[in-house]
Parts: sequence; C-alpha cells; structure tokens
Amino acid sequence: MTIDDPSRSPEHGNPVERALEHIHHAEHGLEEAHQQERRAEHELTEAERELGEALHPRQTVIIVNARKRIVKGDEVSFEEIVQLAFPGSHDPNVAFSMTFRHAASEPHAGELGPGGHVTVKNGTIFNVTKTIRS
Repeated sequence: MTIDDPSRSPEHGNPVERALEHIHHAEHGLEEAHQQERRAEHELTEAERELGEALHPRQTVIIVNARKRIVKGDEVSFEEIVQLAFPGSHDPNVAFSMTFRHAASEPHAGELGPGGHVTVKNGTIFNVTKTIRS
C-alpha cells in the first residue's frame, strides 16, 4: 500500500469494509422496501374489500313480526325495525317495544330500545309490539 493511493488511505477505509458497509445499507433499504410493499398490499386489499361492500352491500334476511325482511348490511337500529314492522309515521302517543333473538351480537337475545342497535345475521328474529299511551 502506498500513501498516494486514496482508496487505501485511512480516511477512506478498506475497500472490502466499504463494500460490506454498502451491502449492509442496500440490505437495510431492501428490507424497508419489502415492509412498505407489505403495508401497501394490505391497504390495497382493505380498500378493495371496502369498495366491494360499498358497491354490493351485504344483504341479511331477518324476521320481523313473523315476516321475512331483507336489510342491507349487518347492523340495524330500533327505528329501522319499527319501520319494517309498522311502516309510516306514528302518533306521538304510540310506543313500541321490541325483543330480538338469534342475533350475531352479544347478547344474542334481549330487548332493544329507542336509539339502540343490534348486529344481525340471517335468521335474526324481532318481535315488535305497538301500544297506545293514554
């Protein structure tokens, strides 16, 4: 080694060490790229699933007061079920009570009140009663 050879001077390091360091940086960059690719693939899969649901919402067959009804998605509200059982507007003196069973959500059965929601599956049963308050 001569002092005049800049590739072998102490400030430039050994060419083998530089090459190994370069390989290390390249491997690190490659691993980061693979992680970004996996994240992007996951995001793409999720976006495709969301788009599919938006274009073709899942339909669920439920039973409301012994009648089959089809709802979009898998969650229904108290108010939606009331409209399926008793369509139209209602007098303020009318009150509704509701029970359900065979639901997807926990608990699988119970009572549902105004403002409530329940996750349904095919075959979830609702019984809605209409009463007049005096």
